[in-house]
Amino acid sequence: MQPGEVFEVESVEGFANVFRAPSDFSAEAHARATAGKWFVTGPIAVAGARAGGAVAVTIHAVEITTPGIVVYGSFSAEDPLAWWDDESACDAYEVRDGLVRFDERTSLPVRPLVGCLAATPAEGEVHARLQGRYGGNVDCTAIGPGATVTLPVAHDGAGLYFGDTKALMGDGEVVQPPEVGALITASARPLECPPTLEWPRVETAEELMTLVSGAPLEWCARQAYRELLAWVESEYEIPRRKAALLLAMVARCGIAQISNDELTASCTLPRAVLAAYARS
Repeated sequence: MQPGEVFEVESVEGFANVFRAPSDFSAEAHARATAGKWFVTGPIAVAGARAGGAVAVTIHAVEITTPGIVVYGSFSAEDPLAWWDDESACDAYEVRDGLVRFDERTSLPVRPLVGCLAATPAEGEVHARLQGRYGGNVDCTAIGPGATVTLPVAHDGAGLYFGDTKALMGDGEVVQPPEVGALITASARPLECPPTLEWPRVETAEELMTLVSGAPLEWCARQAYRELLAWVESEYEIPRRKAALLLAMVARCGIAQISNDELTASCTLPRAVLAAYARS
């Protein structure tokens, strides 16, 4: 892709289109779905992206193309992490006119997100459908239409991957939300790597956010705070100590996902509080 060129990516529904109704569930169908679980689409080369640099990816639109699919069990294990391995049934949620029909009483507005957005990892790192400094399966609710995600680049061309789209999701992904197929409209441009960029950044019209994956979760949250502090210090006219105190008053540390071995935390700051410190 040329820098700034708008392109489309097909994101495969998280269970590889095996299920379309509760009656589709069987041991054989579950085995087929598991074999194709969490497919990602890529790599997509971005002209001008260089190893050691960065790439900024803007999500322009996410068009949902399938029902929302969940696979679930009894939710009875004492440790909710075990619920992910208890898969004995499935359900499908109709997505129409911007709504997910939960049941006959409740419909919810869609808030589509791209659960996995990654640059190709460095040699020896885990696959792009997982998560790390390159992005990956961070399941951040902010990564949807209107968001720009900046990632460190380990290989020439960046090698972008997209996948794991969802119709809507609560923070943390403790229980599986509706997995959907989607057509993602995006663009990307190469950047010189900002000296303070170590982990993914997300920008929206209202907020700045940093994402850090690892363990334990509190380490991720503190590192995300540190990343955001360094970002603000480098791009705004505010001393580091003062910026840290400002973040203490208005930044929000949150959970993106705790469903994988590598957990993901975020730190978010409203843009409006930085207006007074913009560089002239």
